[in-house]
Amino acid sequence: MMHSMLDEVDALGPWTAHIQAMDQMLAKADPEAAVRAWRWAYTAALSDPGWRGLITVATASLRLRAVPGVTREAMARARETYWIAFFRARQQSCLDGVLSAAAAFESLGDSAAFERSVRAAEVLVTRTGETAKVERLRRFIETVTGRPEWGHKNLRFLELTSFPRAVDTPVTPS
Repeated sequence: MMHSMLDEVDALGPWTAHIQAMDQMLAKADPEAAVRAWRWAYTAALSDPGWRGLITVATASLRLRAVPGVTREAMARARETYWIAFFRARQQSCLDGVLSAAAAFESLGDSAAFERSVRAAEVLVTRTGETAKVERLRRFIETVTGRPEWGHKNLRFLELTSFPRAVDTPVTPS
């Protein structure tokens, strides 16, 4: 089952028309044209510097599993494309992108990739020290895994109740 966070990512871009064409070809039972349209969508998403198109295209790839003989390739392409989206989001320090990739990996049942993505999100959150992002990551873990204890067992920052901020640090006159 796909996680609702992935549904929220459905980004419009130069890949959108190709994904629509892919879906039309799937409906017409034309698997070769569907795969060809997906490849055009993939190329368009790779050409964009962001991560959203890659998540959208990877999720679309999963619909190609219905095509006989393409199931394994569709899963591999989806996983690879989710990884590219993850690396772009991490490079851009984008918590939304990293969490979207984590949700995608969890939906694929890839617990190692999910954990790696969540750890990358932990690093991003720790760098900012923003309480709202800490809470967002906590809610994400609870929602996606259904196990709030997962974060407490696997992430160091959840042991902290708050991050030190400059205003919390007493200044001693010299």
